[in-house]
Amino acid sequence: MEQPIKVVLLDDHPLVMEGLKNRLERESDIRVAGTFNDPRELLSQIALLHPDVVVIDISMPGMNGFEVLEELKRTYGTSVKLIVLSGYEYDEYVHKAFEIGVHAYLSKQATYPQIMNAIRQSLLGHRLVSERMTALPRTDQLTPTEREVLKHIALEKTNKEIATALLMSQRTVEYHMTAINRKLGVKTRIGAVSKGYELGLLERLHDGDK
Repeated sequence: MEQPIKVVLLDDHPLVMEGLKNRLERESDIRVAGTFNDPRELLSQIALLHPDVVVIDISMPGMNGFEVLEELKRTYGTSVKLIVLSGYEYDEYVHKAFEIGVHAYLSKQATYPQIMNAIRQSLLGHRLVSERMTALPRTDQLTPTEREVLKHIALEKTNKEIATALLMSQRTVEYHMTAINRKLGVKTRIGAVSKGYELGLLERLHDGDK
């Protein structure tokens, strides 16, 4: 008989976690190896539990779920599958979670069968991407020229300065800026730069770079 999937749960809502724990333990191929309501306690104990999958809430006291995801990803890579189960369905939260490398992002409105399916699918290496993700900005949507324009915007250069640096007309710069804003889902230069950093399109600038 194959070993059951070892799952660890992290949620600061006891009723939610206890309900999920009880339901998962009714499955013959799933075993809950541990439950935590404190992110730091989970990080200190997880090496002893050797879980296959960790189900994490985003909103946590003291240390948010994204920090936990990043720490687990740094430490365990793909050997531990990560699933977010959150009451927040903000586009930026969903996108950030998948950028970190989670295998599924589920709403707390998800059914138990949906959660169990995500656990099983994640172990196979499959990613369950919400339909909402298709509308989110992706790092490969910007052309190389648009990326260059965005870098110059981050350096606080004017349209004229960008045009000179990239050997194009100011009108062309404006066209590129319009395309960048549309693809990133923002309306301003500041919004484009902020989204660029969030998506990893821009590296943080040092004082000497300006």
